[in-house]
Amino acid sequence: MTGASPEPVDSAAYFDLRARLLGPLRNRPLTSGQLCEVGRIVCGHPDGLSLYGIPAPRMAAHGIRLLGRTALECVKDPHPALVAAALTDVLAGLPVSGARPVIADLFCGSGNLGHQLGRLLGPRFGHRVLATELDPLVHAATRHNLTLVDSPVRLHHADYRDLLHTLAAPAVPDGRSEQDVYLVEPPWDAGYTPAGLDLTRTTPPVPRILDDVRRSRGGRPCLVVLKTSDLIARDTLAATFRDATALRTLLPRPVRRHGMNAAFHLYRV
Repeated sequence: MTGASPEPVDSAAYFDLRARLLGPLRNRPLTSGQLCEVGRIVCGHPDGLSLYGIPAPRMAAHGIRLLGRTALECVKDPHPALVAAALTDVLAGLPVSGARPVIADLFCGSGNLGHQLGRLLGPRFGHRVLATELDPLVHAATRHNLTLVDSPVRLHHADYRDLLHTLAAPAVPDGRSEQDVYLVEPPWDAGYTPAGLDLTRTTPPVPRILDDVRRSRGGRPCLVVLKTSDLIARDTLAATFRDATALRTLLPRPVRRHGMNAAFHLYRV
């Protein structure tokens, strides 16, 4: 983002735009003007909508395609740098195994988080990035974008459980690495409520995803990064990760009222 400070975001304008992005614009590529509108209303400045290091006013010139739902739901720059810094601290203290570590982006969306983490963590820790996106329209747009920016992400049109199954049978004798990182951000859908994000009502529910990850690991520890809003409903975060170790909670600078901003949680599972 540029040096300009974000403007306070009008809640009514935000929810009106949200309804359009998840409604009539859900599966439509946004125009340059619409991308800048998303940046202004969602992020407080047109440049605030920035992916792959490219802000909204320059996306069209670079050929970037974003659908309405993706523009709303994506992890925006510079949030991945905050996540990468936290992961770097944690990964430096974990044992290195014979298996090359992976970043598994289970609900890829725009792919920006996996893309940036691959660039920031790969050179030091050797992570390769594998991603899945089940929605065919989102997959096609994201594959196009990742190709344009020469991304390290290997994107597959598949369900997240297909990737878990693949990683459950690695071609190395000592199993998966404890440095493996799973990125979890399913569609919030009915889980996004006035009382906060209810992790039991996302699609699929986050507790189910975490159980699937655990089963695929066969008891081998790993790291999980979960994106949420900054307000959690019914204490569902603590309940979902009750048997995991909380390592970090990251709260980027807010641009909207409490409950409407992004938060990231890092756990050892």
